Amino acid sequence: MKRFIKGVNKGAKQAGKLHNPGFAGLLMILLGLPTQGWADNLQIQAQQTQAQQAQAQSQVQTSEPKAAQVEPSKVELASFREVGRGEMDWWFITLYRARLLTPDGSYQPNSFPQQLEIQYYRDIPASRLLEATKHQWLHLGYDREQISAWLALLEGLWPDVEQGDRLSFVANGPQQGYFLFNDKPLAAIAIDESASSEHKRFAGAFLAIWLSERSSQPQLRAQLIGEQACKC
Repeated sequence: MKRFIKGVNKGAKQAGKLHNPGFAGLLMILLGLPTQGWADNLQIQAQQTQAQQAQAQSQVQTSEPKAAQVEPSKVELASFREVGRGEMDWWFITLYRARLLTPDGSYQPNSFPQQLEIQYYRDIPASRLLEATKHQWLHLGYDREQISAWLALLEGLWPDVEQGDRLSFVANGPQQGYFLFNDKPLAAIAIDESASSEHKRFAGAFLAIWLSERSSQPQLRAQLIGEQACKC
């Protein structure tokens, strides 16, 4: 019995070098087996496991979608400067106020990024927003097949808007952009080279509703690009 206790004590002293021997280490102590080599192996295995976990984490981070790169950060958007603003009137009703913003506060055609913000003065269902967008694209001369493809991107994306709501579109280029609703992202419209030609032109076509020289609202366009002032 004394020999057994001495063996346990001796094993316990050896195990003292371990940070956490666990059940396997305790069993080796009770059996009087050497633990130093086991501890070294355990430490090596732990280091290998940590290295494998770090490598796996790195691979996960590398393989994550790059959608975040499509969207400017909130800091970048906050630094955008207003180019101009104007209001959209329909008969005697003012429907919304629009603002155009860019990083330096100036407008150049085909220069990106650009942010178009619309603040609504009326409650408007999403179906009417889509219908109005369709008519504006028809006015600009886009063919119906292209318009149908673009509307398919927007159906189910735009919400019904209420008085005071803000719907913004941020275009990073003619093929990339995303929507904000009350400053919260809705979805990114990021088109790669494999996309159909009509999808590739979405961002530019959407901004053209307000910024094209053929816009149905020339006064609003002039206000947005800074050529005319608006007390609004």
